Amino acid sequence: MNPTNEQAVRLELRRARREHLNSAEPRAAAARNRVTHPTPGSQLPAELTTIILKLRFPNNYRSTEEMKELYALKLVSKAWKQLIEHTPWLWTYISADYPITVIQECLRLSRNHPLRIRVSSSRFHGVPKNVIQKLQLLQLHSGRWEELDYNTLEELSADGQPILEFLESPASNLHRLVASLPDNLLENPPTLNLAGGKVNQIKHLSLQNVFIPWSSELLTGLETFRLKVEGIVPVEGIVNVFVKSPGLQFFDLSYQGGGGQNIATLSPFANPTPFHVVANSLKKVNLCFDNPHIASAILSQVSMPACKTLNLAARVSRAMMHDIQWQPLSLALSQFALKIGPAMTEAGSTELFILSNSSADWVMSSQEEEFRFSFRFSGLPLYCFIECARDLAMTLESELELEVWTDKTSRSIVQELGEWSEITKLHAASTFQSPYENEGETLPDYLGQVQMNPSPGLSWPFPNLQELDLSELECPLLKIFDMLNRRYLPDSDLQTMEDLDISINSPPKLDLRVRDTLEWEDDTIVPAIEIHRGVRSLEYGRPEI
Repeated sequence: MNPTNEQAVRLELRRARREHLNSAEPRAAAARNRVTHPTPGSQLPAELTTIILKLRFPNNYRSTEEMKELYALKLVSKAWKQLIEHTPWLWTYISADYPITVIQECLRLSRNHPLRIRVSSSRFHGVPKNVIQKLQLLQLHSGRWEELDYNTLEELSADGQPILEFLESPASNLHRLVASLPDNLLENPPTLNLAGGKVNQIKHLSLQNVFIPWSSELLTGLETFRLKVEGIVPVEGIVNVFVKSPGLQFFDLSYQGGGGQNIATLSPFANPTPFHVVANSLKKVNLCFDNPHIASAILSQVSMPACKTLNLAARVSRAMMHDIQWQPLSLALSQFALKIGPAMTEAGSTELFILSNSSADWVMSSQEEEFRFSFRFSGLPLYCFIECARDLAMTLESELELEVWTDKTSRSIVQELGEWSEITKLHAASTFQSPYENEGETLPDYLGQVQMNPSPGLSWPFPNLQELDLSELECPLLKIFDMLNRRYLPDSDLQTMEDLDISINSPPKLDLRVRDTLEWEDDTIVPAIEIHRGVRSLEYGRPEI
């Protein structure tokens, strides 16, 4: 291209550009003068928007999905974006599951407000990405930590060093701490040493597989304390917590002994001057144990006059089953005699829920004393329960009456329960599993079986049963009527037995409850049951609970 032609092309490009600008100017001017219509959300008053945010994002933990929603709300309008970014409490909860950029923004937008930190891993999601970098970032702001929930199921590194460093952060203003690590995560459990053990702000402490020096100030001024221990249980250190934290209101201890515990030293008679402390503020106690001696030692050294809820749970291995002695525990529970004793004899106040032949829940509640006592037995045969219950009743000088609820009852369970004279109320499950040799047998069949013993002579299962609930049992009413005929002999037969010097332990009359969906053939049986000599009252349908 010669110079003349090149100049001509440049001139033509300039002319085309001027024409384009001239034609675009009216459109640009129209755009500048166009009125922008606000969205409905942008017209809401700031106070109302804040209320909406509080309802949608309450002051608790937020998942990653909820944080995505919060970020989406920033796009509603410029006003919403400014309001959200200038509301620090929306950003004070931080999870290690968040992307690191979100964590950085939370730290920035929360300003100087206290932080609630959560570090967790699960079997499904594993360890969060870049977790080490996130821990290091969060540690820079440990002075603002108000709550820390550190719960991991997997190792964060081979040597566990990040765990150790994180649990030694200078978090001097921490108010609530949950530190839970899996079994055998590290060769030795890490030591909790926040701020060099000088934190005295903690009110709520929960530890699992994390060691804490019993001289630590972290145990001072607690209101709630949860502890899970494996191996030797430091009874003296645990009892001392009640001294260092006189305002303790809730105590939860779960322990599994690993051997080496000196049981002899736990006896209240082992020390001529046993240590004792009164926990006047304690309202609720949970003790889960595999050795009742340790629970007995704690309960015998700590008086709990204000306690309203006491939950015990025994999970005993078969190897230890035959070495269990319930008497020390009964003696330790004697401090609750005025609360447990009356409930043992109150109608409907003592309930036993049979979950299987090796699991049961014993629940007592006293409305007068506003006290609730529960004892769960896991891995123990039912005779262990009744031994414990009878021993406790004897210690408290109370008579024991039980209301029993069964779930998928087997013949073996019912047969064992049928020997207990303490059962006065029985709620049968919807199914009754009869043994192979007695296939087709029903619960009424068993209840009507007479038993011949030298003493007391003729008797029947559940000898003191007064209330029988069969409302969920799939059983013909004719079976129930037959059971009544065999369980309650007519006067003529009773007289004949007496003339033959055969003693009879006649059971009391029943308050009977049956299902409310009756068949047409039941119309002739119901009147006969209502006037039967062994029936005090007859009701239909499930009882109100």
